[in-house]
Amino acid sequence: MKSFHHLIDTATRAAMQQDRRMKEVISRIVPAATLSHIQFCRLEAGRLRITVDNAAWVAKLRFCERQLTGALRAESLDVHTVSFHVAPVEVPVVRTTLRKTNTVSPRAAMAVAALAESMTESTAESTAETSGQGSTPPGRPGRTRGDVADERSVVRGSGDRLRQELLKLAAKLRES
Repeated sequence: MKSFHHLIDTATRAAMQQDRRMKEVISRIVPAATLSHIQFCRLEAGRLRITVDNAAWVAKLRFCERQLTGALRAESLDVHTVSFHVAPVEVPVVRTTLRKTNTVSPRAAMAVAALAESMTESTAESTAETSGQGSTPPGRPGRTRGDVADERSVVRGSGDRLRQELLKLAAKLRES
């Protein structure tokens, strides 16, 4: 079996090395945030071609054009001009097939409905356990019975909402 390096053409490998070398020089000039938007650099007949992912970065890179050519010339790369290119945006492929609905057994609907019913029982038990005898709940100084009542209503309200959602889900499962 051939290694990965044998699968890449020598011209392609040379272009990748040149890209890495130019990006290293460019990284000394432009900020890291801008450098991450440069997709590819190529040198063809004295023209540096920089491909970016968005047209907004072309304007920002134009301010550094003279610095880029000077730095690349200092690295013995023959750069006369710079041209910027924007990579084409990949358009998402529209789905042509219809989605298949998941078949769910009636037992699943019954299980969700049973869970919803048990939610009301467990919520009632938990609120009964949290209610304290006396004006201050044990272990929590400074709290009144009104605070505990507020907590019970919040627990009951969230439990009721969860129960309602579970009942809706059970109804949908029964329909399918």
